[in-house]
Amino acid sequence: MLYYLVIVICRLLGIVFWRVRVFGRENIPTGGAVLASNHQSYFDPALISITLNRPVYFLARQELFEANRFFGWLIRNLNTIPLERRTFDSTGLRQAIDVLQKDGLLIVFPEGTRTSDGEIGKIRKGVSLLGEKAHVPLVPTLIDGAYDAWPRHHKLPIRFSPITVRFGPPLRLDKTNIETIADAWRKLKQD
Repeated sequence: MLYYLVIVICRLLGIVFWRVRVFGRENIPTGGAVLASNHQSYFDPALISITLNRPVYFLARQELFEANRFFGWLIRNLNTIPLERRTFDSTGLRQAIDVLQKDGLLIVFPEGTRTSDGEIGKIRKGVSLLGEKAHVPLVPTLIDGAYDAWPRHHKLPIRFSPITVRFGPPLRLDKTNIETIADAWRKLKQD
């Protein structure tokens, strides 16, 4: 119930203040899929969530759950799976794979952190593991404009600028062609 209430509120705010637009929704399979997105701002998980009509799950670093009790409770109740990044966290990965195998959508940010300059960062190889283990496609997802609205080094949004979310055609990835994600993002940005 909390998830849907937050989605409705965020959808309204996104449309009114940031004129959020979405393209390529037809590229999302009906079953499980990894939505691999660039990471421009704190907005990003909500931006992807409000553009879809089905629940999504997220991977987030364990520290976010521990930094503030209320925030930890909130993100846990908004379908966020904690992942310990410094060690091999099989519990978080197992939960993520379980979501995918049950036809869920899982949002991941392969760059591992928000961009410091608005550009696409280096892709980490871990995202391909999820697709391989769960046997689901990876959908390249591009967020454009969120960095302008809320850059990394600001505590709050700084402007009401338009934001676009684009979903590309599904990919099958392995560790040898992981840069395909960044190439797909660049192509989506040109469309």
